[in-house]
Amino acid sequence: MRVSRNNTKQPNAIDENLLAIHQRIGEKLLQSPEMINKVEEKLESRFNAGLIYRGLYLDWWSILELKGDMSSVVSQLCVENERMNKLRRHSPFVGILTETEREEFFNQQQARL
Repeated sequence: MRVSRNNTKQPNAIDENLLAIHQRIGEKLLQSPEMINKVEEKLESRFNAGLIYRGLYLDWWSILELKGDMSSVVSQLCVENERMNKLRRHSPFVGILTETEREEFFNQQQARL
C-alpha cells in the first residue's frame, strides 16, 4: 500500500494538541464567557501589529461574532477540519488558560503516551 508523503488532510500531533487545548479553552469560556473580551483584544492587537493577515483576522471575527451564544463559539473552536486546524495555529485565545492549567494539560497529554 502506497502512502502519500504529503497528505495534509491527515491531522498531525500538533493539530491534535491544538484541538485538545482549544476544547479545554472552550470549557473555560463556557464557565466565564466574559473572557471572550480578552480574545477580541488579542485579535485586534495582533492584526494592528501586522502579526496576522487579514484572512485569518476575518475568519476569527466570524467566530467571535457568535459570542452571544458561547456554546456556538466553543463548537466552532472544536470543529475538526483543515480550515480550523490552520486557524488554531494562529489562535487569539492565548492567555485564557493559566500557566498552571496549561502545564496540567500537557502533563495529561504526556501521561497518555
